[in-house]
Amino acid sequence: MKLPGVHAVRHTFDLKGTWQFCLEPDLANDQRPPHPDDSAWGNIQVPGSWEEQGYGNEPDYHRMDTWTKVREYEGAAWYATNVDLTASETDCQYVFRLEGVRWTSDLWVNGHHAGQQDSLLAAQEWNITSLIHSGKVNRLELRVDNTMKLPLAGSHIHSIHTATAWGGITGGAYLYQLPPCRIQQLHIQTDAEKGIITIQYDVSVNASAKSRAYQLHMDIRHPDGSWFTRQSRSIDLMSHPVEETLLDGNCGRLQWELELGQEKDIALWSDESPMLYQLAVSLHDEKQELDRVERTFGMRSFRANGKKLELNNVPVFLRGYVDCCIFPLTGYPVWDKQHYVQQFRTAKSYGFNHVRLHGWSAPRPFWEAADEEGMLVQAELPHWSRWFENRDVTAPAEIMTFLTRELKGLLHSLHTHPSFVMFSMGNELIGPNGHPELNELVELARSLDPTRLYTDNTGFGQLPAQGRGADYYIQSLNWHPPLESELSAVPDTTLDYHDVTRLADYPVIGHEHAQFTMYVRPQEKEKYTGVLRPSWLESIEESLLRKGLDADVESFQYASGIHLIRSLKEAMERVRRTSDAAGIQLLDIRDFPGQGHATTGLLDVFWESKGITEPAAFRQCNASVVLLLGCSQRTFYAGEPIHIEASISHYGQQPIMDASIHWRLICNNIIEDEGEWACGDISCGSVVSIGRLTIHAPHQGAAAFHIEAEIRSGHSERMAANVWHGWSFPLYHLHDQSHRIWNSVKELQPFLLDSNHNQVNVLDGKELLSQDEMDLVITSSLTPNVLDYLMNGGHVWLHVKPDELYDAVDTKYLPVFWNYLMFATQPGATMGMNLQKHVPLLGNFPHDQASDWHWYHLVNGIPAICLDSLNGVRPLIEVIDHFHRAKRLAYAFEAKVGQGSVLVSSFPFADVSMMKRPEAAYLFQEMVAYLLGDQFKPEAAVSVGELLGIVKLQTIQFTL
Repeated sequence: MKLPGVHAVRHTFDLKGTWQFCLEPDLANDQRPPHPDDSAWGNIQVPGSWEEQGYGNEPDYHRMDTWTKVREYEGAAWYATNVDLTASETDCQYVFRLEGVRWTSDLWVNGHHAGQQDSLLAAQEWNITSLIHSGKVNRLELRVDNTMKLPLAGSHIHSIHTATAWGGITGGAYLYQLPPCRIQQLHIQTDAEKGIITIQYDVSVNASAKSRAYQLHMDIRHPDGSWFTRQSRSIDLMSHPVEETLLDGNCGRLQWELELGQEKDIALWSDESPMLYQLAVSLHDEKQELDRVERTFGMRSFRANGKKLELNNVPVFLRGYVDCCIFPLTGYPVWDKQHYVQQFRTAKSYGFNHVRLHGWSAPRPFWEAADEEGMLVQAELPHWSRWFENRDVTAPAEIMTFLTRELKGLLHSLHTHPSFVMFSMGNELIGPNGHPELNELVELARSLDPTRLYTDNTGFGQLPAQGRGADYYIQSLNWHPPLESELSAVPDTTLDYHDVTRLADYPVIGHEHAQFTMYVRPQEKEKYTGVLRPSWLESIEESLLRKGLDADVESFQYASGIHLIRSLKEAMERVRRTSDAAGIQLLDIRDFPGQGHATTGLLDVFWESKGITEPAAFRQCNASVVLLLGCSQRTFYAGEPIHIEASISHYGQQPIMDASIHWRLICNNIIEDEGEWACGDISCGSVVSIGRLTIHAPHQGAAAFHIEAEIRSGHSERMAANVWHGWSFPLYHLHDQSHRIWNSVKELQPFLLDSNHNQVNVLDGKELLSQDEMDLVITSSLTPNVLDYLMNGGHVWLHVKPDELYDAVDTKYLPVFWNYLMFATQPGATMGMNLQKHVPLLGNFPHDQASDWHWYHLVNGIPAICLDSLNGVRPLIEVIDHFHRAKRLAYAFEAKVGQGSVLVSSFPFADVSMMKRPEAAYLFQEMVAYLLGDQFKPEAAVSVGELLGIVKLQTIQFTL
C-alpha cells in the first residue's frame, strides 16, 4: 500500500482498501502471523465484515425467533498489508487505529507484537513508533477474533437477535503520523452558563528542542460562520515536563479558559437548534506551523433539577426511542454519517428528540450526525448481564476491569459531543436495590465528566430507590407496582403515571414504554438484500398458508396497525399527563426482528413507513407541546353532557403568550358545535390545566364523533393540536317483536320485557316450532333440547361462556405485548379486531373496521371462539390472532345447522353492570334486531359434530 509523501504537520493515512486475508482455521500457525507467501492468503476489503465478502459457511441452523445470516463464522482471522513510508520524515510518532472491530485485535508490526486491544465502544489504538521503520516499507499484520471473550453475550452489540455475531473491521484502518513537536491529549469542557470553554492540553517536543520558543493559537468559528479573534499564548517547555506517552486516557496538564461571550452572543446547542462551534488549535515555532488539531463542540448545559431535566436551564421532556443496534443489511453498525442523518431526520419528523442506545454505543458517524441534527442521546456499557442482580455478590474481576476500561474510553472519546447527555451502566442489571459496584462506576463517571448525567442501570430496580447511585431513574411505568401492563392504555384519558413518579426525588423516565404490536409484514422480505435473511418469516408464512389466512394478511395489517397507533397514542399521552415525568423511551420506533419478531414500530426495520400513521398526526401526542383532553369515559348516551378537562404539556423553548383554546365537535363530517376561550400565558416545563369544556353528545341515533382542539398564541399562531374520539348511543329500545323471543338467560330479562323467560331444561323445541309463536331462542348453554330445536329449523342465539368452549382463546383489548414467542404466557395474546366495512349483525353500531375505545369494555378479558375446525365459516366479528399461532378467531359467528340457524357469540351481555354501559346495551339491541329480521340467513353450514367440536354440550335433567 503506497502512501503519498508527508511533511512535518500530522497526517492521517487512510488504509482502507484491499488487504491480504485468511481465516485462521486455514492455517497452522499457533496464533502467529502467517508467512507473507502462505498460499492461504486471499483478499478482503477494509472496511467490511467477513460475511458480506463471502467468508464463512452457510448456516445449517435456521432460526425462527430472529434472522439468519447468509454466512457465519466465529473465530479468528488474519489481515496483512505493506505500508510504504519511504517518503516519511524521521522523528515522527506513529499511531495505528482500527474502528468498528469485534472483538479482540492483536497487532504485529514488522514481525513484532504490538499488543492486544478489545474495546467494543471506542476505537482500538496502538502507539507503534518504536516498531515502525521510517523511510522503509513496513508490514502490518492483524489477528482479529470475534469469539466471546467474556460472558456478556446479552448485549445488543453481540446478540444474535440484533447486531449478530459479526466479524471484521467495519469502520476502517488508519495510520497517524504525528510530528515530533505536537499537541496531545486535547480535552474541551464547556460551561454554557458562563460562556466559557476550558481547554486542557499537553505539548510534546523532542528533548533537544525544549529550549526553543513556541506559540499556541486558538481559532474558534462561531456557528454563524464568522471567526473569533485569534487567541494566543507562549509555551515555556523548560518548566513543563515532556509527556511522551500517548493515548493514556488522561487529560492535558495545561489549561486555558476562553470566554466566548465577550465577542459574540453564545449560540446554545439544543435539540431544536443544534448550533456547533469549530475549534482549531495550532502549535507554532515563530511563523512555522508544527501541528494542528481541530475539534467541533457545542455550548449546552444538561442537568437534573429536582424531578425535571433541563437543557440550557429550560425544562425538556425526553421524547425517546430505543436503538437496539439493528442493521438489517449489514448485521453490524454502519459507518455512514448520512445513514444516521436520515435516521434522525425521520425520527424527529415524528416528534422524537431522544434516543437510548440499548447496551452499546454507536460509531463515530452516529455522534457526528446526532450533534448536527440535534438528538439527545443516552449511551450504555456493552452488556445485558446478570452479574449485578445480587448486591451481596461481586461481579468477576475481569468483568469489572473490562467495563471500567470501556467506561473511561467512551467518556474520553465522546467528550466533545453535545448530543451525548446521559449514560447508563447497562440494561436491566439489578435486583430491587441496586449494586455497589455499579454505584462505583457511576461515581467514576461523574469524576471523569461531570457534564453528563448517569444512572446505575436502565429499567430494573425498585422505587423508592435504596442503595442505588443515580442522577435519574429509568423505570417501567407499566410494570412497576402498583401499575399493571394490561392497563397501560385504557379509555379513561384522565389517568397518569404519578403512582410511579411520586416514588423518586430525581427525574423518572419511562422504560421501554408501550411495546404494542401489529401484524407481520411478509412484503418486507424483498428488502433483505444484504447478509441477513428474515428466517423468522418462513414458519409464519407456512402457517398462514396452511391455515388459509394468507389472503387476509393485508386486512390484518391495516386493522392491527390502526389499533397499535390508537393504543400507543393513549399510552404516550398518559405519560404527558404526568406532571413529574421526565420522559419516555419507546421500544421501538422500528420493528425488532429478534426475540420472536416484535412488530412494535411506527416504521419497519429499514426506517421506512408502514403506512399506519403520518408524522404530522403522530406529533400531536409526541412534540414539545402536547394538548391533552381528559375525560373519564369515551361512550355516552345521546344528548348527555360531556365534561372534558383541557390541559397542556408544555416543554417548548418559550412561554405561550396570550394563549387561547379553539375547539370543534364534529359528527358525520358536520361541525355540530364549536367555541373558544382564553387561558392567559402558559409557562414552560409543566403540565397545566387550561380549562374545562362542557358539550353534549350528539342527540340523534348512534354516532362516532370527535373533538378537534388547538391552542394558539395570540389569535393566529397554532402551538399544538389534538383530536379526541367519542361515541354516543340512544337509550336502550325494546324490540317490538321481543314477545317472540324465548330466553333462558335471566340476566337479560330486564332487556327482554315481553319475552318468554324460562330455564333451558324446559325448552320444548317441537312445541315452539309447531305453535310458531317464537322466532328466537336465547340461551347460554348448548343442551340436547336446544340442539334438537336448532336441527329442526329453530333460530338460536348462543351466549357462550369461557368454560363452555373447547378452544377458548383469552383476549384483551390491547395488542400483543412485545411478541408471543418471548412472552407466551401473557394474557390476551391477540392483536385487535378486523371488521368488514358492512356488518349486518352490528346494525347501526358505529365502527371503522378496527378496534377503537368504544369496544374496550365489550372485549377486554372475554374469550374468542376458535373457528379453525369450521370449514367455510367466516367470523362476523373477527379477532386477529398473533401471527405465530394464527388461529381463526371470532367474538361472533353464524352458521346453518340442520334446518336451523345459530349465532354464537362471547360478548359479556349476561353481565348486568356491563349492560348499563351505553355501547353494550346498544350493541345488544342491534344484534337482537338482526336476529329477528330478514338478514339472519347464514350462508355457511356446519354439522352437529362440527358445532359440538366448538361448544361443549351441557346435560339437562329430563322429567321421567
